[in-house]
Amino acid sequence: MGFSLLADVEVRRITDLTPDWFAQRDIRLVLLDFDNTIVPYTTSEPSEVFLRWKEQLSQAGIRIMVVSNSRKSRRVPDFCEKWGIPWIRHAGKPNPKGIVAAMKRMNENPEHTVMAGDQTFTDILGANLAGVTSILVYPLYFSNPFQRIRYGIEHPFIAMGRKKRKR
Repeated sequence: MGFSLLADVEVRRITDLTPDWFAQRDIRLVLLDFDNTIVPYTTSEPSEVFLRWKEQLSQAGIRIMVVSNSRKSRRVPDFCEKWGIPWIRHAGKPNPKGIVAAMKRMNENPEHTVMAGDQTFTDILGANLAGVTSILVYPLYFSNPFQRIRYGIEHPFIAMGRKKRKR
């Protein structure tokens, strides 16, 4: 458990990581941020690609759970109930308490867990503080200029993470 803004892994989309990729690393639990990781801020409907990926993980015995900071009404619970995904919202990332609570609820430990999200200052830092593998996902959609500004601020840390992983 350490303070780091550098992701262990970086992918364009979370669905780029196959069940085999997780299995090779003995990952049994995939924690996912909601907005801009699973769905854009502009919708609550998952893509067919995400639904196929979710099913492939399930068939491989790999569980997923949403860990979101969202406080928006019933958006996260409604989505998760519809698609059979357990969730925690008001997670408080980067504080690792929500990630730790998710692992406890799913009866899993950090060595077998990853946390994936699109934000360095919340998802990646929270994952690193919780001692789980951190996966940075490129945002699905920039719905407003503030997201682009935030991404620009995060970019030096993303670049440092890339450089660290190349070594």
